[in-house]
Amino acid sequence: LNTNCEVYGVDNFSFDYEAANTSLINTIEESNARKYFYKHLNLFQNKKKHFFFDIDYKNFFKLWEKEKKAIDFYYYDGDHSYQNQYDNLIIASNFFKKGSVILVDDYNMEHVEKATLDFVAKFDSNFKILKEFKTANRYIHPTYANGIILIEKIN
Repeated sequence: LNTNCEVYGVDNFSFDYEAANTSLINTIEESNARKYFYKHLNLFQNKKKHFFFDIDYKNFFKLWEKEKKAIDFYYYDGDHSYQNQYDNLIIASNFFKKGSVILVDDYNMEHVEKATLDFVAKFDSNFKILKEFKTANRYIHPTYANGIILIEKIN
């Protein structure tokens, strides 16, 4: 709430990334999630420091590329298919600087863990795992939800 840094959020509220929310149920869930989010964003947003983009992460990074800004802290909680998990980390890594920290949630999910570890392995001299938190409760744990991993860019 009282950040000194700029904070950027990105979400297209998609519940089915590949199908692009073609079902009525997904459309209703997406609409409800969007309304809930904007209600709270409007209550707490500092318009000089907090920015939100209601777009797909691939489109966001095309815009971000023009900004030429580094990302100090990155929290990914998007589509957790293997391919989107991996692609997102690859694309975002173009904007990490030495010391950037990446937080990935839902790390208990097999696709999330594999894609994240494959990303780290591909760039093993540039990234190191700071901490992995696997949770006993696969769904929602009061402290680390569905598991998280913290990674640092070291080169």
